[in-house]
Amino acid sequence: MPLRSGKEYRKKEYRKKEYRKKEYRKKEYLKKIFPKETQPFNMVLLPEKGKQYKVDIDFDESSKAWRQNKISLGEGIFKYKRILRKH
Repeated sequence: MPLRSGKEYRKKEYRKKEYRKKEYRKKEYLKKIFPKETQPFNMVLLPEKGKQYKVDIDFDESSKAWRQNKISLGEGIFKYKRILRKH
């Protein structure tokens, strides 16, 4: 199907391939800029497939910690407590 500009409309498969090529080029570019030999850290470019992590978050404790320096104004609205500093 031609577009107004006269160019043909690209099919989804072609656009996906082009996107993958661009992503691959980006990763290769990053590998050139940050070679493994000079890295003081382990740069992860791709997530490891199939690996699952144990997540244990205590939301009650997190909520209490977050509210420590705030005043509840009601209806989910909070205001920071004023901190007075002595010089």
